[in-house]
Amino acid sequence: MKISDQKSLLAPTNFWRIVIVFSILVCGFVTRLYDLTDPPLDYSPTRQLRSAMIARGIYYSTLPDAPEWQKDIASKGRDLHSRIEPEIIENITAATYHLVGGEYVWIARIYSSLFWVLGGLALFLLTRQIVSDDGGILALIYYLFVPFGLVASRTFQPDPMMTAMIITAWMSFYYWDKSSSWKWAILAGLTAGLAMYIKSTSAFFLFPGMALVVLSRKKVLETIRDGQVWVIALIASLPVLAYHIYGLFISGILVSQLGARFFSQMWSDPGFYRLWGNALSKVTGHYLILLIGLLGLLLIKKRRDMVFLTAIWAGYLLYGFGFSYHISTHLYYTLPVIPLLGISIGAVSDWIFQHARKFNLEKLMVVGTALLVILGVSGGYFLLAREDYRHEPAYYQKVADFVEPTAKIVALTQDYGYRLSYYGWRIIQPWKGNEDLIYSELKDSETGPFSERFSRYSENFDYFIITRKGEFRRLKNLSQELYAHYPILAEGGGYLIFDLRERID
Repeated sequence: MKISDQKSLLAPTNFWRIVIVFSILVCGFVTRLYDLTDPPLDYSPTRQLRSAMIARGIYYSTLPDAPEWQKDIASKGRDLHSRIEPEIIENITAATYHLVGGEYVWIARIYSSLFWVLGGLALFLLTRQIVSDDGGILALIYYLFVPFGLVASRTFQPDPMMTAMIITAWMSFYYWDKSSSWKWAILAGLTAGLAMYIKSTSAFFLFPGMALVVLSRKKVLETIRDGQVWVIALIASLPVLAYHIYGLFISGILVSQLGARFFSQMWSDPGFYRLWGNALSKVTGHYLILLIGLLGLLLIKKRRDMVFLTAIWAGYLLYGFGFSYHISTHLYYTLPVIPLLGISIGAVSDWIFQHARKFNLEKLMVVGTALLVILGVSGGYFLLAREDYRHEPAYYQKVADFVEPTAKIVALTQDYGYRLSYYGWRIIQPWKGNEDLIYSELKDSETGPFSERFSRYSENFDYFIITRKGEFRRLKNLSQELYAHYPILAEGGGYLIFDLRERID
C-alpha cells in the first residue's frame, strides 16, 4: 500500500518512524499517569463513581474475609444502577483489585490511559495511509494532548476503551478495503464488534463509513456475493445483537434505557444547537481547531477516503440528533470526534509541511513538532495538577458516620449521592434537584406534587442528608418542610442531617 510519493520530513527512515511514534506514545501514556491517585472526581464524577461502585460490588462479592455489612452494601451499591452496557472495564478493574490485594480505584485510570494510547497507534497507522507519515505524527500528537482528551481518556468509564476500538476498527477496515485480505476482514469485524459491544452507540461512528465504502467498491450483486463483507458484518453485529436480545427480551435489564435517550422536542430549540456547538468546541480544543479540522477534509487527496471520513461525520450528526440531551450536556458523548478530527488535522499539517519545504523551513517544522510534544506534556502536567480532590473522601466518610450503615437515607447531595455512597459506604436514595426535574420533564416522567414526593421518603427513610446547601435553599418546599417538622441530627461545614424517624407537629 503506497503511503506518499514524498519522503517524510519528520521520519525519513523506518527506524526514525518507530522511534518517534513510540516516543510520542510513551509521552502520552506517562503524562496521563500524573496525579494518578487523586480521586476520580476531576471529570464526570457521576459516571466514574458509578463504575467504581460496580467494580466494588464485583470485587467484594468474591472477597471471602470482608465484613458482611461491607459485602451487603457493595452488592446493593452495584445493583442500584440500571444496566447500560456490559461491565467490561469494571470487571477488569475488579480482577486487578484481587491481584494487588485491595480496592485502588486509580487502577482504572491506568487501563483507560493504556487503551487510549494504543488507539493512538491505530490512528497513526490509519492517517499515514490516508495522508502521510508526517500527517500521521501530527494527528497522533493532537489525539494524545488535546486538553479535554487528556482528562477524559483516563476516566473510569467505558468510553476511552470504546474510542480506541473504534479507531482500530477504522484502521482495520481501511486496510481490508485496500487489500481484500481475510486477515484484515476478520480484524475489522472483531474490533468493530468489540467497540459496539462495549457501547452500542459506537455504531454511529462505524456503520455509515463502512457501509458507504462497501456499497461503492463493487456492484450490488458482487457485494452480496463477497464472503468477506458478510464475515465483517456478522462478526461485528453478533455480540451487540446477542447482548441486546438478552437485555431486552430475556432478562429485561435494558428495558429502562429505551425511553431515556430520544428527545426530538429539543430539535426546535436553538439552545440545543448552541450547547452542542459548545460541547464540540470544548472537546476538540477550540472552535478554530474544529474549523481547521473540518476544512482539512478538503485536503484529503483520494475521493474514496474523503467519502469514508465524511460518512463518519454524518454518523456523528445522526448520533447527536438521536441522543439530543446527552450530546449537548455530556461531553464524553463527543469523545470519538477527537481521532476523527485528528485525521483531517493531519491533512492540514501535511499541507503546511509541503509548503515549508518550498521555503527551506524543514528544520523549523521539526523543532516546532518537538515543541508541540513538550507543550503537550507540560500542559498536561499543569492541567492534571490544577485541582486536588484528596480531601473529599474523608469529608463524605465523616458525614456518613453520623448515621448507621444499615440506615435508609435520602440525600440532596453531589452526583446523585454517588460520592456519599462510595466514600461513606452507605446506600443513598437521591432527592431530585431542579436540574433532575428538568430531565424528568424531557422524559415525560411523572414527578408528582411535592407533598406526594416527600411523603414517600418521610415514611420509608430514616435520615435526610444535605451536602448541597445552595440547592437546598432554592428548594423552598423542601427546606420549609424539613426545618418545620424534623429535628436536626447533625450540622457542620457544608452538611445538614435531619432525622426523619420522628416528625414534630
